[in-house]
Amino acid sequence: MFFIKYMAAINSLLFPVVYKLFGERGIKAWQLIFYQIGIGRSSILKEGLKIDVNDARSLGRIFDYDDSLAHVKGIWEMEKKGKAIKVVKVCPIAYILRPETCLNLIAALEAGTFYPLNSRIKVPDIPKLISRGDDCCIGTIELPYLAKEVADQISPYSTGKQYPLINIPGLNKRLFCQTIKSFLKAVLNFLKHGTKQQMYWYEFFKYKG
Repeated sequence: MFFIKYMAAINSLLFPVVYKLFGERGIKAWQLIFYQIGIGRSSILKEGLKIDVNDARSLGRIFDYDDSLAHVKGIWEMEKKGKAIKVVKVCPIAYILRPETCLNLIAALEAGTFYPLNSRIKVPDIPKLISRGDDCCIGTIELPYLAKEVADQISPYSTGKQYPLINIPGLNKRLFCQTIKSFLKAVLNFLKHGTKQQMYWYEFFKYKG
């Protein structure tokens, strides 16, 4: 938990500095790192969490896993196959985070994570965010391509409002090692290609200044 708070503080402190020194290009380079880390971890999370990529609530287990690392607490307001909505009211690191950390960096991580798993997920919006001063964070996963009779079914992965914490032996270690590899890969890609690299859903998490 200390490491997560430390990294949250570093990212929040550096964000305005990077933008002032390097502008949008600097932020995009930073986002490319988060995006690559997301890509690197997506298959590991799918295997470790036993994700059904055609079930919104099953994909939501990735939210549950990430939240458990930071002791974030929320409830699932909707747990259908076609749409799952999570509302978070307790985030121990919210007071550290800038809104940009969530909207532009963590969102890049999630885009890199979810897009390889299912490119047909509806690009999410973030209507509420604690770090922006709202009373909660709202996360939505929606699969608009599912037939209505399927989408409206309660997911077999439904846990009710009090979902269990996820603690899978060895998963954290695998993800940590992969994060190091992904970071190095992102740096090498930047040295070769600069910021002219494709990131799916970029308009969703692009920094507008």
